[in-house]
Amino acid sequence: MLIPVKADFVLPRMPVMTVLICLLCVGVFLVQESGWREFETAIERYCAVPRSRLVKMVIKRVQEQQDATICGETMYRIHTSDNPAEKIEAIVGSLKPLSGLSAEDSREYFNSLLNNELRSFRNYVPDDPDSAVAYNTASWNPWHMVTASFAHGDWGHILFNLVFFFAFAATVESLIGPIGFVFFIVLNSLIIGATDSVVSTLLDDHHWTLGLSGIVMGMMGLFAYLLPRGKIRCYYWVIVIFGSIAIPGWILAAWYIGGDVYHLFTRDEHGAINVLAHVSGGVAGYLYGFFFLRKARREASDLQEEVDKTVANAMFMTSRMHRR
Repeated sequence: MLIPVKADFVLPRMPVMTVLICLLCVGVFLVQESGWREFETAIERYCAVPRSRLVKMVIKRVQEQQDATICGETMYRIHTSDNPAEKIEAIVGSLKPLSGLSAEDSREYFNSLLNNELRSFRNYVPDDPDSAVAYNTASWNPWHMVTASFAHGDWGHILFNLVFFFAFAATVESLIGPIGFVFFIVLNSLIIGATDSVVSTLLDDHHWTLGLSGIVMGMMGLFAYLLPRGKIRCYYWVIVIFGSIAIPGWILAAWYIGGDVYHLFTRDEHGAINVLAHVSGGVAGYLYGFFFLRKARREASDLQEEVDKTVANAMFMTSRMHRR
């Protein structure tokens, strides 16, 4: 396991915006967590509504047909579908007629029951807490393209993203300044969202997405361009072996972004990971630097020369002490 932590030199200025972005992500996630607790409480209230035995039997049939194991899961799927009416019609068409009723009467009863349940669900349960910040690739909503970058799915998701983000972003901010830093984050969020929407439209496979990882990859790509010889201090462990090592940023960028490019074209399923966002964010980061930050790269090379001199002097002094 390899975890990048920080640039292997002293930063020229305090990365204030990097810290603030990390705090913003934590704040947004805490709001999400609060919303999910309220959401779960609302689901419990919906499930506690009294129902007749016949209604319970039909709902159980629908849940089994939809492979739903949690109370309210079927209604949640209908509520969040692109066309709830069509979703209900499809479910009704898959159910066997009730005993004593004709197929037509059964369909009418099922349809009425599910529509009533959907109305009840909407009365008790608010919208998905993440819908206010996550990005739906079918929406083309630029605001949500940006807010989705600061939202996360769970504590593991946010912690890993922030550790990787700080390792690269602190140096990037120090080199291009806080205003340019924030501008790049917003621009990269829009590029990631637009790319995701274009590909999802072409594949007719829209989805919700959130997380800072696309921006993290963008910081990797930008770091690799600005400081091609710059190194990142990484902690590693193999079974019971622990240690740290300084690795050139371009190697880390090539490893992570290149790995995602490979997975993007060789795997059909990527689980909950938005690999396309990783790739588009990383490539956009490098290209942004190439086209717009050549002056910053020249200035960064002076910093790198100072670092190289410091390392060389330290090695020379160590060598002299060994000779004594």
